[in-house]
Amino acid sequence: MELFAVSGAFPILAEADPVSGQIDWLAEVVKGGATAVVLVLVALAGLAFVIERFLVVRPKNFVPPILITSIRPLWKSAAFERILPICERDASILAKVSAYIARHAHLPFDLLSIGAADLGSREIRRQLQRTYPLAVVATIAPLLGLLGTIIGMIEAFQKVALMGDTGDASVLADSIGKALITTAVGLVIAIPALAFYHYFKARISMLGNLLEEEVDEIFSLWLRAPADGPTEAPAEAKTPEL
Repeated sequence: MELFAVSGAFPILAEADPVSGQIDWLAEVVKGGATAVVLVLVALAGLAFVIERFLVVRPKNFVPPILITSIRPLWKSAAFERILPICERDASILAKVSAYIARHAHLPFDLLSIGAADLGSREIRRQLQRTYPLAVVATIAPLLGLLGTIIGMIEAFQKVALMGDTGDASVLADSIGKALITTAVGLVIAIPALAFYHYFKARISMLGNLLEEEVDEIFSLWLRAPADGPTEAPAEAKTPEL
């Protein structure tokens, strides 16, 4: 470094450039060892679940507007034979419930409504179960990070025990940094996974409410159909001829 004299013979150092505090995060993650590798695999699994949920948890798979527009007029006229083919070509939950109602329209209303409600509830529960792996990722990731931290701290204390009073502080700092990086990675994975879990859970509940409202509308249209349509007048009683 360049030196210059101040007040005679007292040389001091010139002002140095500040030391860069940038961190190579990829290198730090690699230092985490096997625990970091497992965390990366957990992160990839969580990403796959998020992509799958974005593709599935959409209105067209629950209550598609096109299907609603197609079958509502048919429910008004109770045209079950026309409703079934439309619903069989659609894979949404509303199509399954509508097809069930059309197939079992001969049942009493109480039994039919209970069966349709059970079918819709099972489909909603199935979607919630497929969202649950995100909660598992959010739970496992910080625990794996904590495990990596404990392993790194054990390694750091072993180095202190081996070096004794002559130990280099930089070696200890490196071991502690290696220990803490796994906790940081675990939290970076867990926080988005938990946020996506609650987001998809709320979205499925919202779509489930829309499904329930549409099924109620189907029953309402169907049950009003006979009253809106023409009714056949009863035949007049004929007086027997004497």
